[in-house]
Amino acid sequence: MDSFTSFSEWPREITGDLAWTSADFEPNTIAFTDHLSSQDITELNFAVTHFQGKSQVFLRHPTSFTNASLIGLGLACGHADPTTFPLSQGLANRLRKVTDHVYNGRGFHRIRGINPSAYTDEERVILYAGITSYVADQRARNIDHIRDRSGAQLSRKLSPLELAKPMTFHTDIDVGDMVSLFVQSIPLEGGDQYLAPIASIYNDLMKRDPEVLRILAENWYWERVHRPGPDQTVIRNFNRPVLGFHNNQLQINMAVTFLGANPAIPFSPDAPQLTPERITALNRVQEAATRVNLRIVPQAGDLLFINNFAVLHARSGFVDSPDDVWNQRYIMRLWLHDSHKGWESAPVLQRKLDETFDLSPAEKAYWTKDEMDKVAPGMRIKQMGISSSPDHD
Repeated sequence: MDSFTSFSEWPREITGDLAWTSADFEPNTIAFTDHLSSQDITELNFAVTHFQGKSQVFLRHPTSFTNASLIGLGLACGHADPTTFPLSQGLANRLRKVTDHVYNGRGFHRIRGINPSAYTDEERVILYAGITSYVADQRARNIDHIRDRSGAQLSRKLSPLELAKPMTFHTDIDVGDMVSLFVQSIPLEGGDQYLAPIASIYNDLMKRDPEVLRILAENWYWERVHRPGPDQTVIRNFNRPVLGFHNNQLQINMAVTFLGANPAIPFSPDAPQLTPERITALNRVQEAATRVNLRIVPQAGDLLFINNFAVLHARSGFVDSPDDVWNQRYIMRLWLHDSHKGWESAPVLQRKLDETFDLSPAEKAYWTKDEMDKVAPGMRIKQMGISSSPDHD
């Protein structure tokens, strides 16, 4: 399936665990949810305090599985990993099963049961970095802090990610094959997540309008802004498909902003315009995703892991509380890749992945939201430990 010589060779239907629809999970959300117990939380709390160097000297860990003699680690949060964030073998194995669900199963999984309000901002960053280190052995440059910034009176144009508006189905562009989201707080209304596997979208379109799939497999013109240095921007352009097969896996790389279909973020003046056929194709993908998607209603403390090469995600608009921070939507995001079980990017999609996992633990910007807010967008570059290219609609 790696290299079809013609569209006529594409399969008429894709089967397997990734070819699901909402009907497969809506009656049984427990199928994709791991509920943490009080003992699990105790373990996580110990790991946080151990990483911080605040733990008391125990002869044994309170859940009796490891020595705790390393006091005062003094490490940046990027160093949180199984050696510095110790968990029992049982909990560690459960977290590693998330990797299988994402790469070899349904393409997503949820962990539930953490109370973010029980931790400081720094502790939540440590908690997030530590947990994700068991799910994947490679983590991106920085943790993103996603919330509505429209009331912050910033002297710059906000990205769609920083607004309370709905977001259409997309993948995060040219980053890891797994996206993780850690819900810190939820809004008064809305803010639900929606997931739609490309396998089921493909099956839907193959029956209704297979020409759309052929168009998605053509080369498209892409534009992305890149920041090579402080207050410097360059436009990178690519010609590559949206859809492709590799290792018997159908993959998608799609966000309409980078394909010229977002009027709020236009392409450069000399860029080629989207044809009516391609605009229609993008709309058909959204329609198919809406037909098959699963609605995920978040709770504070949820951790959601998604196969970013195989499952599109979307978000409903939301309304925050004007004064209660715990009723304002706030999500941490971190891209992941596991070198043992992760997907290899389809060569035909020409993803540029060399700028996501290229920093050492000490260089990564695993900061709190207040620390990140102090860094002007023009300074959010590799030298600061931050992703230097927009990745999102």
